[in-house]
Amino acid sequence: MFARILRNQKSICLSMAILMMAFVSGFTVVSDLAAAPQPPDGDKGIKSTSLGQFTPTFVGPAATGCASGCTLLTGPFVSPSAAAGSSATATSGAAAVSPLAQSAVLPRGPRALPSPVPPRPGAPDPAPPTVSCEPLGPGCDLIRTSAGGAYGVKGLNAVDSATQSTNVLGQDIEPADQGLCAGNGYVVEANNLGEVLIFNKDLKRLSSVIPLDTIMGLTSRGWSSGGDISCAYDYDNGGHWFFTQFVSASTEASGGAFSGCFAPVANACYEGIAVTVGSDPYGPYNVYFVSADYNPAEPGYPYLLNDFAKIAVTRDAFLLFYDEFPLSGSAPGFGGGFFNGSQEFAFDKKALELGLPTQINGSPNPLFNVAIENMGLLATPDGTCFSDNKYHAPGFTCWYQDIPAMPPDPTQYDNSHGGSGFILGVLDFYGLGDTRFAVFDWTNLGNLNSPNCVRCGDIKFGGQLFSGVNYYYGEGFVAAQKKGPIPLGDECGAAGLSVAIPPATTPPASCPEGGIATNGDGFTQVSQAQKQLWGAVSTAVGQSYWSSPAPEVHQGAAYWVVGTETFDTFGFFTLSSQGYVSPKHEDLEFPAMAAGGYSEDDGGDGKAVIAFTLSGDGGPTGADHGGFYPSTAYGTLTSNSNGILGSEVNIVDLGEAPQDGFTEYQGYPGGTRPRWGDYHNAIFVPWSGGSIYFATNYIQSPNCKGKSFTLTLGTCHGTRDGYANWGTSVNVVVP
Repeated sequence: MFARILRNQKSICLSMAILMMAFVSGFTVVSDLAAAPQPPDGDKGIKSTSLGQFTPTFVGPAATGCASGCTLLTGPFVSPSAAAGSSATATSGAAAVSPLAQSAVLPRGPRALPSPVPPRPGAPDPAPPTVSCEPLGPGCDLIRTSAGGAYGVKGLNAVDSATQSTNVLGQDIEPADQGLCAGNGYVVEANNLGEVLIFNKDLKRLSSVIPLDTIMGLTSRGWSSGGDISCAYDYDNGGHWFFTQFVSASTEASGGAFSGCFAPVANACYEGIAVTVGSDPYGPYNVYFVSADYNPAEPGYPYLLNDFAKIAVTRDAFLLFYDEFPLSGSAPGFGGGFFNGSQEFAFDKKALELGLPTQINGSPNPLFNVAIENMGLLATPDGTCFSDNKYHAPGFTCWYQDIPAMPPDPTQYDNSHGGSGFILGVLDFYGLGDTRFAVFDWTNLGNLNSPNCVRCGDIKFGGQLFSGVNYYYGEGFVAAQKKGPIPLGDECGAAGLSVAIPPATTPPASCPEGGIATNGDGFTQVSQAQKQLWGAVSTAVGQSYWSSPAPEVHQGAAYWVVGTETFDTFGFFTLSSQGYVSPKHEDLEFPAMAAGGYSEDDGGDGKAVIAFTLSGDGGPTGADHGGFYPSTAYGTLTSNSNGILGSEVNIVDLGEAPQDGFTEYQGYPGGTRPRWGDYHNAIFVPWSGGSIYFATNYIQSPNCKGKSFTLTLGTCHGTRDGYANWGTSVNVVVP
């Protein structure tokens, strides 16, 4: 293991010694040892360096995952179609309430899922990047309450999640992470805790809530859903849907993942992969399970958590990413730390879509292969996962949240270098903000199809660092939201938990309303389109006004567009553009990007969308009539627009009330940690007239008060639960 670290560092040094200079799109690509030409004004200081090219940690049978003694992937386990009894009539209005909801009090408390953000050492807050709002400049955006041509419908909500048939304890879960995928005339939303909803291309509901416990056959195994869902549609081999989520080797009745994987219990954490047999999202499905504890030699075994899994496809591979956390203090990670870094898997996509077995007669199937890069073993510019260069401590300078890029259809696969796949990642290891991000590449993925993986030695994993880019900084900040009715906050006050703040002596009637979580400044989704990679991160943004001596600080987004054509030809990436998005006087949370098709007629400069939740309290002046309840919003841009076109943000689904879920008050009167969503999603769909679909969280219904509100499921006339009121929207726009 330590020998691998040394090998990687040597490879980085050799790679950086290669002289590589090019001007593309006004940005400079150089090695550290090269004299950098001056880029044009406005782009000074941006450069790129190689992070090296590596032989993957493992290539070979997907059933094993290492040379010996490992069991990575098992399956397939056949699960029947979920179409029976899944008509839209059951959910045409408010979600149906189960008999469990009629009880006076929830039988078990609500649950907050683990955060995907690794702890950071931290320090005094640095100054955030600044955009000009007076005069209006790039990155400061006007808010329009019109939809701007978009159309949205209500998606899943807290009642749907808590009352699904397999949630036998009726647990409310936060945050409401979302998956979104589309293909074959269908649009599918997935959500925590493990459920999906199927629409047609016009966003008419076709199904009731379908539990992933059912799709993955978990109940019959005595296992349970753990959330952190993702979904994707792939057009190859006749078309197939992929659904993934945490899976825990514990029953729903015992508490689900909270009594198993998250507890922690040894050998309890898995990633479930359900692949439809054909192109129908209802199934039937072939189900596979990835064991987080597949390798007994891994530090932290057998208490490893496969956190924040994200998926994508290439022509040849099904890409699966997760961050690896040791859950037990008695079994620490690399260097004795708390974090093992990013884990990147490239499975043979064709084998998954054909439903091939991982083993034949007890031996690994030679036609079902995988390539693995354990990025916890790769050095970063600031040290290694074993020891950083500043504190000489483990677990800080590990690659994290390195998200695979999803192309919308086969016309936008990258088939260069024997079949390529791409990944974006950030480098704010210390939680102090940064001006760097990385792009990684898999190459020769077509060799996964070789029997016994005989050509897999040609598969490589490489990286490139961009530095001097727009500054980003966002570590666990909370965005504001408009004041309004908070019945759960009132219950918190009635329970005697509210406290007086000097000089007041009388406790307030309610616990104070919290905000909207933005988590950290890592990528949460990456799209691949127009021969570009599109990714955005949360960041604090200072908005400057003539009338104010100091900038208003709000939560916004930084985004980058990375060109892949030079990689195809010359082996390195270029930075096409970058920018900020920041609604004037307000905040945004969890940006997701998607771009349309590539057109030679417009030079490939087609439209793209950045979607997010918009909220705020109007800032110091109380603008926008006191701000916005959490709403679904978006803007359009191009690969060189330097921000949103027209500096306009459009609201598609206007929030109806404040977020009033249990994590707003959990821990009060001490520190609270509100949860909103660890990610949203956006995707281009070529068969729908150039439409981009996107899904975010927003508050679907007004909060009721008084006797209309009870701490039960389906309260407020079935529009929310007693402990949670989150909702989602699914939207479409032709940008």
